[in-house]
Amino acid sequence: MTSSQLPKTQLQVLHYLYRFRFLTSRQISTLLNHKNIRLTNYHLQALTAGNYIGRHYTRSLGLANQPAVYFLMSGSFKVLEGAKGVDKRALRRVYREKIRSLQFIARSSFIAQYFLHLRENSQKSALTLHFFTKTDLLAHPYVLHPLPDAYFARVDKTGKVKRYFVELIDDLSPRFVFRNRVKQYNDYLEDGKFEQVTGHSFPTILFICSGVASLAYLKKHLARIYDEISLDETEVYLATHEQAFEGNWEMVEAEE
Repeated sequence: MTSSQLPKTQLQVLHYLYRFRFLTSRQISTLLNHKNIRLTNYHLQALTAGNYIGRHYTRSLGLANQPAVYFLMSGSFKVLEGAKGVDKRALRRVYREKIRSLQFIARSSFIAQYFLHLRENSQKSALTLHFFTKTDLLAHPYVLHPLPDAYFARVDKTGKVKRYFVELIDDLSPRFVFRNRVKQYNDYLEDGKFEQVTGHSFPTILFICSGVASLAYLKKHLARIYDEISLDETEVYLATHEQAFEGNWEMVEAEE
């Protein structure tokens, strides 16, 4: 079946799953602006029956009281192949989505939830939001590699733009992974590629930690080295998942 044969709503679902990788039915319903979850479920069931998407249940994930998450299956390949904004190389991963780790699924779902939070907050604040997932960023080779978890910009009524890189930090990751990622951002800033290509100032970096342990370590590490690196040329903020939704950020500063 081609994209022209699928209902518009179902094609939108496939595009959202291409961008965000893993989504719950509630997240998909919100993305589609559906007022009734039954309407969303109708389209999800049709896509599942056609092998366009798959789903992980709570029992298969081993997590209690967690909703099922949906992801692209092989049937979506021919529908999305050649569609505007779809990278064929990235699309090939649909054959491996079924075996992604719990950690990967959780990161993907969090980014989707954070986008929905930003979308709602931006609408209330009369800001225009431009949001790029890691998949979207594949089309921009000048962006730091490995890619940030997300990048977004918000524009106010006067046209002033604020830009942000979003980096998720997992409590379970080894501490050297945190240190290496900080170094990669610092090297990227020193390289000047972002400013050269875009003509914009380097974005603010938002480190969102899965728990207080990773936040405490990252805060201490950054404060200790801040005077020795170039990240003080931009702004760096830290928050846990909960704090990020509350807007409760800690700005990184050098140790006194």
